[in-house]
Amino acid sequence: MENLENILEAILFALGREISIDELSKTLEKNKDEIEQAIINIKEKYSQNCGIRLVKVKDMYQLVTNKDYYKYVNKFVENTKRQNLSTATLEVLSIIAYNPKITKSEIESIRGVNSDFAVNRLLECGLVEEVARLNLPGRPAAYAITNEFLKSCGIESIEQLPKFDEIKIKDEQLLVSDFEEGKDIKEN
Repeated sequence: MENLENILEAILFALGREISIDELSKTLEKNKDEIEQAIINIKEKYSQNCGIRLVKVKDMYQLVTNKDYYKYVNKFVENTKRQNLSTATLEVLSIIAYNPKITKSEIESIRGVNSDFAVNRLLECGLVEEVARLNLPGRPAAYAITNEFLKSCGIESIEQLPKFDEIKIKDEQLLVSDFEEGKDIKEN
């Protein structure tokens, strides 16, 4: 078998959660003493002033960020969270902005597709928040935009958003205005 320490390090890194020596031993089909010794060596390696540490929690081990560098990691994570909203997520954000106190099922009814990921991403970014629980079966959450959203748009209130009628594409603005309904597309 290759270097056991490297294997355990890779597993701990990729897993991102705690793992027991028993689980490692069974999965890798290695004796517990070998696993324990490799864990001790990894712990020593990361006990120096490294960016990550190997910690023991209730007889389980996990690679974690060194708390001395938390402020830098947190700064990066906060900046990253606000970036890269997909088109679908921006669509959901627009729906929530123009329909305060809207539920996920109402969003999905408008979009015609599941919106769990988009809503969760917006919650994670702090652009929307749960503002109520409706008195309906399952007590669905109602969502609205946050002050963070307003700040990111450079506006002070939701009333400063463009009026929907002002941004709606009118028939005369459509790119394809010269079409005949019911004609076969393949027809010349």
